[in-house]
Amino acid sequence: MPKPGSLQDRLRKAGIRHYDELIHDQPKEWLIKNFKQGATDYPVNVARLMRNIVWQAREIIQKGEKPPLKELIRTFWYMYIKPTLSRAGALATKADQYAQLIDNIVYMVKEIEVMRYEDIGFRDENQAHREVGANANIVLFSEKLGHQDFLSDFADKYKVSILALGGQPSVLTSEYFVDIVRKKGINLQRSFYLFSIVDYDTSGWIIRDAFVDNLRFYGITNTRVVDLIHPDMLTPEEIKLAKYRIKQTEVMRGKNLNWLKEVHKRDYKNQQYLEEYNKKGERVLYGLEAESVSAKRLTAELERVMVPLIGK
Repeated sequence: MPKPGSLQDRLRKAGIRHYDELIHDQPKEWLIKNFKQGATDYPVNVARLMRNIVWQAREIIQKGEKPPLKELIRTFWYMYIKPTLSRAGALATKADQYAQLIDNIVYMVKEIEVMRYEDIGFRDENQAHREVGANANIVLFSEKLGHQDFLSDFADKYKVSILALGGQPSVLTSEYFVDIVRKKGINLQRSFYLFSIVDYDTSGWIIRDAFVDNLRFYGITNTRVVDLIHPDMLTPEEIKLAKYRIKQTEVMRGKNLNWLKEVHKRDYKNQQYLEEYNKKGERVLYGLEAESVSAKRLTAELERVMVPLIGK
């Protein structure tokens, strides 16, 4: 038995092992025979099949038998995963199996730590939306790609690092971003100042926290986060026009409550305009889109709180 916690042990527990045959070239019978264990809705265990195709690609590239892929993960899906699932009779008609592939790679990279994206050479589809500046430890990031021009203008002027996350923070983007920071000779143990442009609501803060967690995973642990979107960036009249109701589903109820606890720690004076009670006595919460704060106002705030840090 492999030593508990060793690479071999982590691979075994994840159902990953070496195959002499090229998995993605095998017929249906072979795929079912080797990947039926743990199968539920399909003839094969889809997660295990995906992980083993990814791992085999890594093995081949690391041995030098093939060059790094230099393709997007979506291209890898179309080249290797989708045709194999189709041949195995396991291609879904409704479920998003591409998203399942993404989740399984994140599991291999971040949860059980058996590989890096760089091992296969995956390209970052978000590459055009990230930049490491001379002031690499000062990072301005946004939840949405719509702020890209604003980020770029600020990076050009102050040589800070920028990222537009495109709705969800990618572990791949974080890995490559930190790699560039390291290659520039920046000590990852120094203080990193993260300036956040995300929606002022539960989901926006979850995205922010996930990005910070990704950076922490890759070695940037000494971080200070400054949120630029909050009710005190607007007047009460502007808040009344811009606010929107935050959904209170069963899934989100607990998350919304945790978000509100964190909000109240900030003691924003205008938070009062984003909370009310309905006729049933239930609390109703409101949020603010990141776009509700103008570029002019964001610039003024950044020049107040970010610019003094440059060069220190």
